[in-house]
Amino acid sequence: MRVLLALMSLLACGVANSASAAEVFSGVYSHGAKTHITVCCFEPGPDVEIGLSGAPIRTFGRWGGLRPYLLGSINTRGGVDFAAAGVTLRIPLGKHVYLEPGLGGAIQSGDDAQVQKTPHQLYLGSRFLFEPQGAIGYEISPRWAVEASWVHLSHAQLAGPQNPGLDDFGVRVIKRF
Repeated sequence: MRVLLALMSLLACGVANSASAAEVFSGVYSHGAKTHITVCCFEPGPDVEIGLSGAPIRTFGRWGGLRPYLLGSINTRGGVDFAAAGVTLRIPLGKHVYLEPGLGGAIQSGDDAQVQKTPHQLYLGSRFLFEPQGAIGYEISPRWAVEASWVHLSHAQLAGPQNPGLDDFGVRVIKRF
């Protein structure tokens, strides 16, 4: 838990010093949404997500640019919080619309014991998880965009059979610098 709090503090400092980031973002997500790839739904309540993404570190012509990101997600009802870092690829689909798949790693605040100790709380099976994500965005102006996005946490059963996964769906606002 201390590591997660330290990562969230670093993230907050990074957002406060947004001159070093190409973008900052914030959004509200449905925590533990039921999908075909998750067991889900032990923990209700919305998540608040904040993050930053850097300028493209590599571009691929019309396929867009690869961007590093750092994000933090806090569940408003005491459920699993997490911090993640990775890369996304922003692919233009038109003048104002883009697709943005991403892949990262996350650290989560839930129980990481071999046996779940707290009933009705999500036990993801590992403190460290893969964090694939995807978004479709719309550029409102050169400085502002909105995205509908999905974030998934899982260890792909590499840390054992306990792997319910976590899916968050939400909307976020992006401010570019």
